[in-house]
Amino acid sequence: RLNGIKHFHKPPLPYWMVAAGFRLFGQNNFGARFFGIVFACLAVLYLYRTARVLLRDDLRAFHAALVFATSLLFLVVARVASTEIYLVFFTVASQFHLFRRAYGERRASDAPLAGLFLALGFLTKGHIIFAFTLLPYLAAKTFDRTHRSVFRPAEILAGTGVFLAVALPWYLLVAAKNPGLLPYFLKVHAVERIATDRFHRYQPFYYFFYVLAGTFVPYVLYLARGMASPRLLPPRISTLLACYIVLPFLVFSAVKGKHATYIAPLYGALAVFAADSLSRFPGKRLELACAALAGILAVAPGVAGFAAPALKGVRLPLLAASGVALMMAWRAYTHRSDDRFLQWTAGLLLFLATIGTEAYAPITRETRAYETMTAAINRSDPDRRLDILVYRGHLPSVSFYRGKLAAMAFGMPREVQFESDEKWRDSYIDSEESLGRYLGARQELFLVSPPADMESLRAGYPMACAAVFG
Repeated sequence: RLNGIKHFHKPPLPYWMVAAGFRLFGQNNFGARFFGIVFACLAVLYLYRTARVLLRDDLRAFHAALVFATSLLFLVVARVASTEIYLVFFTVASQFHLFRRAYGERRASDAPLAGLFLALGFLTKGHIIFAFTLLPYLAAKTFDRTHRSVFRPAEILAGTGVFLAVALPWYLLVAAKNPGLLPYFLKVHAVERIATDRFHRYQPFYYFFYVLAGTFVPYVLYLARGMASPRLLPPRISTLLACYIVLPFLVFSAVKGKHATYIAPLYGALAVFAADSLSRFPGKRLELACAALAGILAVAPGVAGFAAPALKGVRLPLLAASGVALMMAWRAYTHRSDDRFLQWTAGLLLFLATIGTEAYAPITRETRAYETMTAAINRSDPDRRLDILVYRGHLPSVSFYRGKLAAMAFGMPREVQFESDEKWRDSYIDSEESLGRYLGARQELFLVSPPADMESLRAGYPMACAAVFG
């Protein structure tokens, strides 16, 4: 459920992880994010194992893990309560068992484990997991002889059996309990989410090109260098590039609905390919370009302190952070011809990501201060006696920080066809009639609204207002 209403936009596993974090650490931000961090660490470990199989060198595998762990998009999805970090792990883990069968030491456990991780990915984000695993695997069979004999028929049956046993029970149960859910899921989330702009996420075809360029810096230069010389790549790396990087990337570019995090599961394969190119195509110009990008990134915190008014109070710490970052960038430059270049660059990116997270906090408090606002409401009404109405907005975080369901009036459209009773009307108001009933039943409440919308509400429903938080 999302703010009291059934929410079937995504499968349950990420929500189960958040709920488990709440059970262990309480209903707070740390609990919500804890298992995401755990799965991010597991993804890095599995990526290292995958890189050992594909690159056949421990040092280059370590470099691939460094690239992966310090890619900016990976760091973003690892630090927020999102579905993507779980999908990233299950993608990397599934690919490992495919690649180990194709290019490494074959083990009987590979087929059932691949089926297990595919099933858990299916419970994380549905059929999307197949775009990064089965689709590339089947495409590779058309030209890569090794992929044609990865699994024997009996092993395919075993992996499929594990997948069905793990992935299907939840889907069958909720479909049985909610008539009409299966056609809704197939029509809305399997077709319309891809072919239409139903969820208002349309972006042009080239959208992911600049997402990749901006969130894979400076490693994107090594990606481009390797792609520029495909004939010099060994067959397994060529297959990785064509089927596990380019094919999914083009598929997601062709989809109308896009979000920057959709391509996060690609970053494991991207990291392996970039690490291979780093060692295969050394060059002074490339190294200088990477060092220059690192230098630009290093000065970003100091510049942000003067460019963003909300950061005025932390200008000195940000300038100090830029000083440290510039020192790290210089160390990367001086070691640009040896292995320590990548290590210093990775350390710089990790440092900047941490600084960015801390620097973003003042902006969050000033512009999207839902937690601060709800804390003020809770101090005013510690017994949670009064209800909250969010007018012309959709802020489930208010319910989260309040510990009590807040009503949303004329916010994001919700789908209520799977509700078995009328309780949802207490938290979702979509007509003037239902708003009138809600206000008429309460003599006092908290109103969360931009000032302009609040004035229009008061014009239709006369009330006296006292400010609690601005």
